[in-house]
Amino acid sequence: MFGRSTTTNFDRLLEKATSHLLLEPDWTSILQISDCIRQGDVQPKYALNATKKKLYAQNPHVALYALQVLESCVKNCGAPFHQEITSRSFMEELRELIKTTTNENVKNKILELIQTWAHAFRNEPSYRAVQDTVNLMKMEGFKFPALKESDAMFAADTAPEWADGDCCHRCRVQFTVVQRKHHCRNCGQIFCGKCSSRNSAIPRFGIEKEVRVCEACWEKLNK
Repeated sequence: MFGRSTTTNFDRLLEKATSHLLLEPDWTSILQISDCIRQGDVQPKYALNATKKKLYAQNPHVALYALQVLESCVKNCGAPFHQEITSRSFMEELRELIKTTTNENVKNKILELIQTWAHAFRNEPSYRAVQDTVNLMKMEGFKFPALKESDAMFAADTAPEWADGDCCHRCRVQFTVVQRKHHCRNCGQIFCGKCSSRNSAIPRFGIEKEVRVCEACWEKLNK
């Protein structure tokens, strides 16, 4: 069962990540939202439904930040979230939202995401609803932006599952209340603070903000 405290924490993070007061994406909150889903603190269906409500906000900035959250979750949360996002019912909702929204930036971002997802999942028969939606909208006269294939690479480069353990993967020090464990967001292994003190962006996972990585991954990412 998913406790109320975990969903409350998710809702709090979502409010922060989609606040109309933001001047730029709150990557810390966005990545924590992805973590909540990947760790099983909230179900993908709950996360999608909660974020979906933000798409109908009167303030277009809220809707745009909600779309940013969805984009990050698709890139970072793997198949369980993909199954929710590619359902025919959600695709139909996005299609209707494009028709009703009056904000061109929101409309263009939705078109961009649908096209990117269609390309990323083009070889997945179970996700056919996305490609069908693109084809239907093209027949209806919608113009899609130029496809950035780099944005669709996440299907092959899904963020790794997080490992667990009692000691650091590198120096083997035992974890305690004082010696806390940390995950490298690039490889998913578990480290002590000393062995994961570096920070780096990870573009292939859609992580533009610098986040914690281990020494070995930092060297690979920053060659």
